[in-house]
Amino acid sequence: MNSSTLVSTHGQVVFDVIGFDRVQFVSDVLAAATGSEQARIAHLSFEADGVRSTGRLTVQVTDSRQLEQIDRRLQLVRGLIRVTKQTATT
Repeated sequence: MNSSTLVSTHGQVVFDVIGFDRVQFVSDVLAAATGSEQARIAHLSFEADGVRSTGRLTVQVTDSRQLEQIDRRLQLVRGLIRVTKQTATT
């Protein structure tokens, strides 16, 4: 699926993130999502059980290029198992 089709008219994209629970995992995900871009975090929630950390991150983006950069940076987070994205529903 083309990333540009995921950017809604409001520019919100939801990332579902699963990774190994470790110190600063959520901080690293947040840093990857914001980076040097003008992306804004609209919502962030994570739960961890000592082994696995699962979360949902809603990001406001301005265009598909910005979305692709965020997705690329998220893939580099240490301990990441899977990240999926979908258009936010309003």
